[in-house]
Amino acid sequence: MLGAVQFGLFSLLLPVIATALYGAGLAFYRLFLSPLSKFPGPKLAALTRKYESYYEAVQNYEYLWKIKKLHQKYGPIIRINPHELHIDDPDFFDKLNSFQGKWDKDPYTAHQFANPGSSVGTIDHDLHRKRRAAVLPFFSKQKIYALEPVIQSTIDRLCNKMEEYIKSGRPLNLRNAYKCFAADVVAEYCFAESGGLLEKPDFSLAHWKEHQQGLKAGLRARYLPTWYMPVVRGAPEWIRATVDPAAKHFEVWHRDVDGPVRRMEDKKNEDFFEKAGHRTIFHELINSEILPPQEKQTIRVIQEAGAMVGAGGESTSQVLTALTFALVANPDKLKKLREELRTIMPDSNSPMPSLKQLEKLPYLTGCVKEGLRLANAELYMAVPTVLARFDLELFQSDPWDTEMAVDSEHHSPRVGSTGVEVYARRSTY
Repeated sequence: MLGAVQFGLFSLLLPVIATALYGAGLAFYRLFLSPLSKFPGPKLAALTRKYESYYEAVQNYEYLWKIKKLHQKYGPIIRINPHELHIDDPDFFDKLNSFQGKWDKDPYTAHQFANPGSSVGTIDHDLHRKRRAAVLPFFSKQKIYALEPVIQSTIDRLCNKMEEYIKSGRPLNLRNAYKCFAADVVAEYCFAESGGLLEKPDFSLAHWKEHQQGLKAGLRARYLPTWYMPVVRGAPEWIRATVDPAAKHFEVWHRDVDGPVRRMEDKKNEDFFEKAGHRTIFHELINSEILPPQEKQTIRVIQEAGAMVGAGGESTSQVLTALTFALVANPDKLKKLREELRTIMPDSNSPMPSLKQLEKLPYLTGCVKEGLRLANAELYMAVPTVLARFDLELFQSDPWDTEMAVDSEHHSPRVGSTGVEVYARRSTY
């Protein structure tokens, strides 16, 4: 009887003991045997991702700023979690961003938006390369030049909307304005149908709030099991709202492109291009003779479109906002840019020069380079037009409002910031 009791207790304790031994062994490996153990950084960060998740999930996505402080303490190369290093050294840029070799994506970051059909959610190196090659030709210089009329017409719509704010005397949120501009351009290039965000009240403020909540849900999913986001996405809306209030907004990323993609699948003749006036990314992708059938399935295309539209709007608007802020906050730089622009735009009502003309202006080119070249054509065309047609005065905004709380993959304003706001007035250009 006693032996049976002892065996029962041992059976109960065995999983606990095994778990403790495994945890101790894993901790020892990560601290002393891992190839990353020789790099400096907080020991807790080396032990567990919980260190990172605390700053991201609890401290509202502030790990980027914590990493900057860690670099000040530990140096240019630091360990930020059990599996990753963070490098703050411009001399290492080319090595770090090399296209040599094969690099599979970390599943930890790939699964967060539950879109394995998109390039950004693809883990396998070879599959990612194939998917990237299918859309890469659309971002060549010649393709962007062909898109000039679309960009120009969207800039005109942006300026017309800003005129409304002049009449009302209200400050406008520059980041939301540029988000609408960028998203409408990307949607037109992807589907030949603009989302019409520029025409919605307050630069589609309600729409962007939904997007922000969806983004937060995806970022938080990095620290949850891989099955979490697919299950939440598949659950009824009332369950999503109960379990994860932010996750109920996640579908907005795919909802925005579901209709355009399905309508695109019905447009299979050249009449479509005659009406659109330009080629589109997803019509070409759906009708590609190079991609296999499984790569052209509707759900795969919707996921690719959601990632492309989301990334195109977010990253482009951030660069446009930061560059405009930098120029408005430094009147001497703005004056120099306007003097250069007058050589091809004599007054604020002058027709917009071509992209090729603007690319020849050295000071504007320097400004674009300062904008990190994340949105080349839009930077060349949107910023000069806005700054020529309007005088902008910053309203309760400073450099802090241009900073992002999330690193290069995702752009999210720092907590407490409403973004860059300005008063727009008719130009004294």
